[in-house]
Amino acid sequence: MILLTAMGIGIAAGLMRSVTVIALVAVLICVAFAVAMLTSPAAPPMMSLLWAIAGYNLGLIDLVIGLFVVERLRTA
Repeated sequence: MILLTAMGIGIAAGLMRSVTVIALVAVLICVAFAVAMLTSPAAPPMMSLLWAIAGYNLGLIDLVIGLFVVERLRTA
């Protein structure tokens, strides 16, 4: 579920078409994980952060591929 949520966030951030937003969201994912580590009595597993980062990157890649396909179909 973390992967799918992060992919959705990556797609939404990519649709903004702003490098600042894309970088800020990436930083906020790490900040949210750090806050969860500090405030939780039991530390969250590190794999959750890795899944979130992977999902975010996959969402951005999916968006780029989707935009490329749409552009190719539009010109054909």
